[in-house]
Amino acid sequence: MFIADFLKGKLQAILNVSECDFSVFPSGNSKFGDYATNIAFVLAKNRSASPFALAEDLKKELETNKGFCKFVSAIEAKSGYINFVLHPAWVAHIASENIQAAIKQRKKKTIVVDYSSPNIGKTLAIAHIRSTIIGDALARIYMYMGWRVITDSHVGDWGMLAGKLIAAYRTYSKKSLAQLSLEDIQDLYVRFTNGEEDNPELTERAKQETVKLQRKDKENMKIWRALVKISIREFTDIYALLGTVPFQHQYGESHYRTLADSIVKDLVASGIAQKSQGALIVPLDQEKLPPALIQKTDEAFLYITSDLGTIAFRCKTWRPDAVLYVVANEQALHFEQLFAINRLHPLDAHALLVHVKFGMMLGFDGKKFSTRHGSFISLRDVISEARERAYTIAKKKNPTISEKQLRTIARVIGIGAIKYNDLSQNRNTDVLFDWDAMLSLSGNSAPYVQYTYARLSSICAKAKAKVKTKKTTWTQKDFALFDDAENVLLKKLIQFHDVVLQASQEYAPNYIANYVYEVATMVNAWYETHHVVHAGPVVQSVRLKLVAQAMTVIKMGLGLLGIGVLSRM
Repeated sequence: MFIADFLKGKLQAILNVSECDFSVFPSGNSKFGDYATNIAFVLAKNRSASPFALAEDLKKELETNKGFCKFVSAIEAKSGYINFVLHPAWVAHIASENIQAAIKQRKKKTIVVDYSSPNIGKTLAIAHIRSTIIGDALARIYMYMGWRVITDSHVGDWGMLAGKLIAAYRTYSKKSLAQLSLEDIQDLYVRFTNGEEDNPELTERAKQETVKLQRKDKENMKIWRALVKISIREFTDIYALLGTVPFQHQYGESHYRTLADSIVKDLVASGIAQKSQGALIVPLDQEKLPPALIQKTDEAFLYITSDLGTIAFRCKTWRPDAVLYVVANEQALHFEQLFAINRLHPLDAHALLVHVKFGMMLGFDGKKFSTRHGSFISLRDVISEARERAYTIAKKKNPTISEKQLRTIARVIGIGAIKYNDLSQNRNTDVLFDWDAMLSLSGNSAPYVQYTYARLSSICAKAKAKVKTKKTTWTQKDFALFDDAENVLLKKLIQFHDVVLQASQEYAPNYIANYVYEVATMVNAWYETHHVVHAGPVVQSVRLKLVAQAMTVIKMGLGLLGIGVLSRM
């Protein structure tokens, strides 16, 4: 249940303020209740009233509403805010929900999540990790929220890049296409691009190969198809190692070239696109943006042209309600121009188009990684290193368990550490690539939260209890055995849906990461002062329910981030 949304709806109905844009949110401090609202501040602006006096008036009105008091046991007006203490019976009802089941929507909506989107001919590097991990988490979150989720990696497989790869293969390769690995192709690309700096003829050769490809030259098409196949195969292997949701589609730019050509002609015919020094541009003065170049003087298309074709294709094929582009901050202008053109010449007037920005993953020198000069760290190597470091730690802590168990633990901890290091941070900030920070197994990290889950699992084993982690049934009698710490903990646990909703609305998985860390911290502190295994049977039964609820929340929260849990670490 979305508690904040539910309470907001009740307030709108009772106070007759359906048009008022106010917020209801969990209280940061249990001393001020469980949830709070800023409604008095919002209404005070329209009524030229004091928010403090208005909060008192609204409090009194709410206290007289018997229906509202079924959900709230106490109401307080404090410094203009109205604070609510949830009714124990309602808390029991919410806590008894099965949060492992996906949320059902009255009308199922469709969302396309466009992420990862690497270029062919290059191995996935550490620079790809943010888009891949953030996009995967958002896909999982929307699946849980009951949306129809379509995942698509918009692979760069056309244009000058493809021409350079073909030229590099023709110029330097001593292997047949069947013998090539993606590492071979990347080495050829780096050698070719480095050579361009001293030999302009190489650039001209790449242009010629690009033109031949676009004209569907038989030999170039054969080379290109092989390069695409090798690249996609390697990408898929890395995604599997990283444990991301398998992509439903990996359509490349080439998939949209016919549509893009048709759209450009429409833009010209409608007068939206204009000639400028032999090229085609779309003036965007009204949008307060620089003109968008959609076709070069040699009639070659650009990324934005391909993206226009992508919008049209998705509109016709999937009819999405929203499309998320999980792409770095540095592409902000590109998407502002793309969305502006779509507003001028709607290719999909139905869908909400959103650029989910994120900061860069930077090297130690503070600069972006680049395959042009070979200064990159392979994502496969990062995953392998994470596993090995986690393996070393796990073996020290568990010297007697089998090699197979150690490898399983190392895989879950290692992958979790990589993902959590990224997803626990605000996606808009840059992240410095740092082995120690990425693979830290202590503090605010995935291993800490995973350890908490394993610790709770151990408690259940010691108590010889088969804890139901799918659904826990609570009664008001259980609350009679609670102290303040247990009340606060359970009320934190029932905020799960609110946190997931906020993460989906703001495209911010870090809300979930921070929430599960807070839960882990609270439950560890609780366990230090509350016996479970050695408690009396009645108290033990109730506390095991709390353990089960915490395990469910941690497992679900980490699961939405693509991170696994372990019963032993």
